[in-house]
Amino acid sequence: MSDTKEQTYVDIAKKHYFAQQKMKNTELKSVRKMYQQAIKDIMNEEDEHCVHARLAVSTLVLALLLQRMQNVKGTRSVFNNFFHAAVIENREKDCACSAKVLQAYSLFEMSQGHSMKSLQLVTRAVRMDETLKPAVLGLEEVSI
Repeated sequence: MSDTKEQTYVDIAKKHYFAQQKMKNTELKSVRKMYQQAIKDIMNEEDEHCVHARLAVSTLVLALLLQRMQNVKGTRSVFNNFFHAAVIENREKDCACSAKVLQAYSLFEMSQGHSMKSLQLVTRAVRMDETLKPAVLGLEEVSI
């Protein structure tokens, strides 16, 4: 791993740690802004390698924070933005980190009473990462 990439991972880890400390102090609005900025920074990177893993982590943490804040609309928006950036606009191969975010998105939609949307999302996630199939749905005998 190059020094630049390693420094990028260290910087992201520091930001996430700082955000967790603020969360413990119930500074939720400040934490939300930090995660939104982290996602924006990742999206603006010009990296020829997959940035979805870093984007996935920030997306999941922000979505959990917004759920904790009972912001359903904001949570859905975070998941939708990830879905468009990492799945729809990604012309390359699907990746497992994107599938796991779709799995979380599916669980969120199920908790909101949107079972058909949830099924569509988890079906897409399983197509992207076959290893989710038995763990997520117990669908060993069902073909997707």
